[in-house]
Amino acid sequence: MIIVHAIRAAAALALAGCAPQGPDNGSRAAGGGMGMMENGAMGMRPGGGMGAMGGDMRTIRGLLTRHEAIERRVEDIPGGVRTWTTSEDPEVAMLIRRHVREMRARFERGQPIRAMDPVFRELFRNRDRARMEIADIPGGARVEHRSDDPEIARLIRQHARRFVSEAAEQGMRRAMRPTPLPEGYRGTQ
Repeated sequence: MIIVHAIRAAAALALAGCAPQGPDNGSRAAGGGMGMMENGAMGMRPGGGMGAMGGDMRTIRGLLTRHEAIERRVEDIPGGVRTWTTSEDPEVAMLIRRHVREMRARFERGQPIRAMDPVFRELFRNRDRARMEIADIPGGARVEHRSDDPEIARLIRQHARRFVSEAAEQGMRRAMRPTPLPEGYRGTQ
């Protein structure tokens, strides 16, 4: 079944959880910054936490500020999802492509984003049991994210629907809240 979503928030919201941080662009130089709170929401904390993610966050903020120019489609496939994220604006299309590659690199390195969010935490913890393929398409990127493990596939779908789709509808308000684990999720061995 294909589910079509008109994106109001950037594809970046798939892994975002940040707000603009002023002229330091999220660096730790100011002695503080955005970080994950214990409840999984984003908030201010001493010492920051975004400095190492400055480039990724700039890409995300670039997408967030131009979210009206983005469209997204999500389809369930065996073991996960296939998504198409596009824009008619060439600059936004470039940001989409950059973002998916930055997030795949983080995933492969095990360098989590939204580490206090239950779905993100479980996805990163089980990253060796999932595959992510990216293809440039006209106007953006197509991503296939899947796993042979049914529990990981549930996490992948939960991420696509309960974070990305909800963030697309609610914007930053949704990005500031944690994503619940799928109902009945049993975890992985």
